[in-house]
Amino acid sequence: EGGCYAKTVGLTREKEPEIYDAIRFGSILENVGFDEMTGEVDYDDVSITENTRVAYPLKFIPNALIPAKTEHHPKQIILLTCDAFGILPPI
Repeated sequence: EGGCYAKTVGLTREKEPEIYDAIRFGSILENVGFDEMTGEVDYDDVSITENTRVAYPLKFIPNALIPAKTEHHPKQIILLTCDAFGILPPI
């Protein structure tokens, strides 16, 4: 995997400095509000949705291990879901 996908709602440099600083040319913002005159993003604007996101290359994170590989496969994988309709079986 060569990238990251992070929530941006309420994002500030103080809360998440590495994610905040990764938002630059080459990253993609989804569902965020912004000022059309200045282009400044408002990370507190949830008028579209609270599911605001940014995608960016892993190389935008300082000290990232590239390539992001391990020597072995995981022994357990946990899928976190919110099943409002009772369709998914419990683990």
